[in-house]
Amino acid sequence: MNAYLFSSIQSAAYGNLFECSTHEERGHDVVFSSMSHENEVGVMDDGEEFLFTSLLNTEGLKAKFPKLATEDGLVVRHPKNDLTNHLALLGELFHAAATLPPDPNAVLPERTVRIATVRARLGQHRYKVSQAEMWGNACAVTGITEPALLRASHAKPWADANDAERLDPANGFPLVVHLDALFDTGLISFDSDGSMMISPRLGKDIISLYGLSNKLRLRNPPTKRQEEYLQYHRKNVFLVTSVGATLRCDVVK
Repeated sequence: MNAYLFSSIQSAAYGNLFECSTHEERGHDVVFSSMSHENEVGVMDDGEEFLFTSLLNTEGLKAKFPKLATEDGLVVRHPKNDLTNHLALLGELFHAAATLPPDPNAVLPERTVRIATVRARLGQHRYKVSQAEMWGNACAVTGITEPALLRASHAKPWADANDAERLDPANGFPLVVHLDALFDTGLISFDSDGSMMISPRLGKDIISLYGLSNKLRLRNPPTKRQEEYLQYHRKNVFLVTSVGATLRCDVVK
């Protein structure tokens, strides 16, 4: 994040009683804490757009700014020649984060955990963006480009990965929703050459419905790093046995 953009965001934040919690002007993301109530707001800049996410009232923000709403928060494209309105929008976003009522079911942890939660959201968004860019913003198998149908998968599951692995875009692929669900639950995987592997636990009706076969494959062969994650997926996630047998074991080729 360049110094001018950080200064603009900081000004909009301070004007609505948010102070910087991370002090990382040169980083990709910055977290601001409210001085008037228990809320954290994160802003991530990737040079072309920034993500704005609020811990307490993310859904309220999405409802107020529906054209900016995404799964992770609000995404604002950097303007070409309209910096004045861009800065005004920043002020509106922070004002909304300060004045909208909190999510009714919000449970507030201690401040350090709140900040960590917001930073995790920013990191997850960065993971999705980076992973999608590696595959031309399209499904790694089908080539579908509709953003609403794409999910950022993890070959090494979030619960098993360390912080670096969770945010490594090589740890998975952008997949259409049904392939993401099958990959996540171990009902499909991918071989070292990128060809699809189908679990014997998957019913023939589902295989037929989705048109699955071992002829389907990743559009690009896995890189060395991607293959390392796929090895973990094949060994620890992929279901290689039928119902009633041991659920997970080493893949036998």
